[in-house]
Amino acid sequence: MNVVLIDKHPVFRTGIRLMLESQLKNINTLETGSMHGLTTANNLGDIDIVIIGLSEEQPEIDKVVLKRAMKKNPLASFIVYAAKPRLESVRLLMRMGVKGYLNKNGSPEELTMCMNAVVAGQPFFYHQA
Repeated sequence: MNVVLIDKHPVFRTGIRLMLESQLKNINTLETGSMHGLTTANNLGDIDIVIIGLSEEQPEIDKVVLKRAMKKNPLASFIVYAAKPRLESVRLLMRMGVKGYLNKNGSPEELTMCMNAVVAGQPFFYHQA
């Protein structure tokens, strides 16, 4: 499974990568600090999942860049990880094609469940969003 981790915080990206590597077999990851770095993800080949982290300092996602990334990677499932999930953001991102939406305060098991769901073609959204 090829996974791209996008978050401006390197420690968060590294933590997610280590957690995924401990729970999933045959996983390849690419880490980048911004959506624009997704263009370098071609090194992985076909991308299965893109996990995008939003922070309190940057609670919104660049929707134009997201649409471009989704168009360039039509087979990838996109998951957004937010510090403070907002219902209106969840609805908008769902309409755009995001398959998963999680709270950064969630458990590692929740991320694994989300990844398994979106790879199987099922949406997964944080229950309190």
